[in-house]
Amino acid sequence: MKNKNIKDAATSITLDDAVILITGASKGIGYAVALKCAQEGATVIACGRDVTSLELLSDAIVKEGCSRPSLLPINLANASVEDYKKVATHIREQFGKLDGLILNAAMLGELTPLVNYSSTLWKEVFQVNVHANLLMLKEFRQLLIESELKSVLFTLESEQLLKAAHWGAYGSSKAALRSVMRMFAAENSAIDQINVMGVIPPPTKTNIRTTAYPAEDQSSLASPNEIAKEYVQLLTLQDSARHGKIVDIDSRS
Repeated sequence: MKNKNIKDAATSITLDDAVILITGASKGIGYAVALKCAQEGATVIACGRDVTSLELLSDAIVKEGCSRPSLLPINLANASVEDYKKVATHIREQFGKLDGLILNAAMLGELTPLVNYSSTLWKEVFQVNVHANLLMLKEFRQLLIESELKSVLFTLESEQLLKAAHWGAYGSSKAALRSVMRMFAAENSAIDQINVMGVIPPPTKTNIRTTAYPAEDQSSLASPNEIAKEYVQLLTLQDSARHGKIVDIDSRS
């Protein structure tokens, strides 16, 4: 990977020969970011539960003339600690490092008052949106430290949504994930360990958005492809002033 200077004295590292793991890579933002990372020279580890969609992503990446991604079919709702240990071992044996981790997968659950919320569904949403991310951070941290880029991006939500009525487990879990991101950043200095940032995408054409707002005008939403380049820019940015910060993207401005 090569270094180059950018504004404000920060530096950016290209993704040439980088290994980037992306969760929720089979659709939406994750799919677009995986494709963009591959186009920028990275080897992508695409994580998702839909094997067919992951294979379509692989075909799209190869069609662009990029390195074939490593597909990681995994259901975050029921993956165990041992599963993540095995993934970490696989990454070390096959690649020897992990340059970047984009924690993007999320589960919406249901939009209903808290007192009506299914206890089983609540646990599942928290497993996908919070606990799976924590387990990956624990198992992949050493791999990240040993890389040059050593960056982690969390896909977060706006503060307004986190306290809105009826957002139940999704809003609560995204609030918890924001805390996890800040704690992990505080515990991992950007100077000598891991670069950590949170990302809030603009309203985007994704399955979660469509399910939550079925009557919304789709033409008013950003395309995942529009904001993928913003993810890549933040992923490669080496700037201690941004460490632990939450960046609110609006790719339409």
